[in-house]
Amino acid sequence: MKRVVLLILTLACLAGNPAAGRADGVDLKVKGEWDFAFGWASNTGFSKSRHGDAAPRSEDPNYAVQRMRTQIDFIMSEYLSGVVMFEIGSITWGRAEGGVGTNSGGAINADGVNLSTKRAYLDWIIPGTEIQMRMGIQGVALPSTPMGTPVLDSDVAGISIAAPLTDWLSANFLWMRPYDQYWADDNPRMDETDIFGIFLPMQFEDLGLKVTPWFLYGLAGAGSGIYDYLFRGEQDNTVGRDYEDSASLPHSSDAGNARSSVFWAGALLEFDLLDPLVLNVEAIYGNLRRTDVSGLGGDELNIYEGGGTPWRVGTSGWYIGATLDYTLELCEGLSMTPGLFGWWSSGDNDSAWRTGKLGRLPTLSVYNAGFAPTTFGTAGTYSIGRDSVISGTGIGSWGLGVKLADITNPFVEDLTHTLRFAWYQGTNSSSGVRENGGSIFGFADNAFYLTDKDHVFEVNFDHSYQIYENLTAIVELGWLRLAADRDTWQDAGGPGRKGVDDAWKAQLTFNFSF
Repeated sequence: MKRVVLLILTLACLAGNPAAGRADGVDLKVKGEWDFAFGWASNTGFSKSRHGDAAPRSEDPNYAVQRMRTQIDFIMSEYLSGVVMFEIGSITWGRAEGGVGTNSGGAINADGVNLSTKRAYLDWIIPGTEIQMRMGIQGVALPSTPMGTPVLDSDVAGISIAAPLTDWLSANFLWMRPYDQYWADDNPRMDETDIFGIFLPMQFEDLGLKVTPWFLYGLAGAGSGIYDYLFRGEQDNTVGRDYEDSASLPHSSDAGNARSSVFWAGALLEFDLLDPLVLNVEAIYGNLRRTDVSGLGGDELNIYEGGGTPWRVGTSGWYIGATLDYTLELCEGLSMTPGLFGWWSSGDNDSAWRTGKLGRLPTLSVYNAGFAPTTFGTAGTYSIGRDSVISGTGIGSWGLGVKLADITNPFVEDLTHTLRFAWYQGTNSSSGVRENGGSIFGFADNAFYLTDKDHVFEVNFDHSYQIYENLTAIVELGWLRLAADRDTWQDAGGPGRKGVDDAWKAQLTFNFSF
């Protein structure tokens, strides 16, 4: 397989144009992004605090990591094409990872088996129509504000259909299969999780308005793996993080969950009639129906229904997000985009641990759904490296922020700066945590479980310099202060205190895009 990939890349690069070639009637186009990040981060697990979920986290303060994504388009005509995207990494320099896996090959002598399939899909248009079909492993991101989505921004196997209806209305349809964890076992029928979606983008140019309502509905089959993924976790590739390996999950026909269902309903509004003033607003509601999760192990989930018997678990909740940006041309060589951003997401109430009825928005992309209002505490790093220190989804929290983005430098051409301040707080019940002795019931993500008594203050000061047309140097500087409530977390390993040790990040990234 590695030889085939190298041959394809060689043909594409040697065919006269380094970005395009032709072989046997097929046009080949190659594009990609190669990232190299070198950084230092301190206390990103807040291990010196007494927050309930801080203790298990570990970190390596100094890191060097690389990731190389290369996409090849096989174009037969404007009506038919295929795409494959390969990824090498993310590879942490000096780390062996057993020689096999996406992170392997960073130690001396390299030679890791680290080539993975990122995307592989077919694009075609139904003859005689304008209906576009895409089938295979593809990138799917829900409509969202510039902050990103808390639900889904991932690569997933499925089929998507785009059908223009009028000059202002389109209809997009989606079927995807994100989970079929135990397909090789002796499972009952309908053990997969299938998600069906419809999106209706509406463009009103005279009003400067675009509205996109959307709806997703999913059938979660028995033992499909979705509840394991949400509540037990799988291996994560974030630099410096150690999470439960998916190999430790129970693999049996009754593992994980009984049959269930999940749905989301949302809408995105984009308003630019007053350009350069641009407003984006979105709202989402989601419900993952409660079901029997005894296959997961109720003792570990801390969910009981009298007498210590494992019971049912599910979650439902809301998310609302908004951004407001205004582009300013101050003088020759100096411009910027000031902006405001904010979000609110529902959290668990006092009785969540007793009833199994959680109050957070369900998510499909547990690890870093794409929620990225900041570059350190959330998933907004410009490429690879250390981010999502607090949460990659934003669920169970609310926050407000202000930014001065894309500040051009009048003295150095091609140099820009972005400054952000953000303050956010949990929406999960602190009294529920106290009643449960400091234990928490959380999704298996890399998020801190923030209560209504915990808050975070974050500052980002990021810089970008265009060295060449295809090579950019990015410097990210971040500071986080987590204030964990002493009374809430005093039973979670010792006496807590407000104003625990801060987290810091300094990172230099080189991005080669072609």
